Amino acid sequence: MDNSTVNAIIVAFGLLFVIANGLSLGMHVKVGETLAHFVRNWKFALLTLLINFVVLPSLIIGFAALVDIPADIKVGFCIVALAAGAPFAPLLTRLAKADAAMSTTLFIVLIAGTLIAVPLGLPPAVAALVPSIPPVHVWDVAWPLLLFLAAPLALGCLFRLRYPDVAERFAKPLQIIAITALLLYVNVFIAAYLDLFGQAWGSGAYLAAIGVPVLGIILGSLIRLRDRGARQAAVITTAQRSVGGAIIVTIFTYPQPLANVSVTIINTIGIIVLLILSLEWRRAATRAPQRSSDSSTPHAHRSQGSTSSPDGATHSRSPGSATQSND
Repeated sequence: MDNSTVNAIIVAFGLLFVIANGLSLGMHVKVGETLAHFVRNWKFALLTLLINFVVLPSLIIGFAALVDIPADIKVGFCIVALAAGAPFAPLLTRLAKADAAMSTTLFIVLIAGTLIAVPLGLPPAVAALVPSIPPVHVWDVAWPLLLFLAAPLALGCLFRLRYPDVAERFAKPLQIIAITALLLYVNVFIAAYLDLFGQAWGSGAYLAAIGVPVLGIILGSLIRLRDRGARQAAVITTAQRSVGGAIIVTIFTYPQPLANVSVTIINTIGIIVLLILSLEWRRAATRAPQRSSDSSTPHAHRSQGSTSSPDGATHSRSPGSATQSND
């Protein structure tokens, strides 16, 4: 199988993932509730936007500028830095038993931010770090994101508004198709470009693959310290970047294989890190009610159980009995 055929298969799986995932996420969104949730938490959403499109990108792009790494990998870092809105954020938040409504709201906000930040910010960032790459027009970055990322999400939302019962039935199968397509995309891409993954080993891509989710976890935790569910939702939506947005950009705008290698490494490891973290949070959330129940049990036994007299005999005491006086 020649390279052009393999690349066509990779592109097909990538686009299938982005479209199916967008439709599925849109069919899960309760538009009215999400808008109301955003209005109630707009300060929280703005702080999340600030961290995802100013603070975290500055750290990632700054790292790429300071480290001596191949030019194409720097392009990949710029893509990861500016493409926010984790596609699996609502799913991972539900898995962690955290605030799924908050995660969905933040996901929609971050996707809207990505549609603005990537076309406006990515070309100048790449031009500053890698002057040898020809300049790219804003529209050349924007139209694929609008067509393949925004349109399926909007169509899914509209379909849910018009046919809510049907949307409920189709959302999960579409999500399974999206996850399967992503797994095939990653595996075929790794098999086709295995030598480049080895070449990226000493480039800082694997270090960034761990650093990006760790930074996202730290910064996301600072957004809301008191509310556990909202804090965990912010962590998940910040620590995982937009896999779909990155795939679209690497297909249509910056198709350099080594750039896509760095994007794939960072996003794949980020998903694994957050999956493990979500499972740990789920275990902690499951154990919390049990610990609360266990701590109240001894008190119940003391108030309703038996009492021992000085001679060693046991006398039962009902909850309603009066206190006995000493002889």
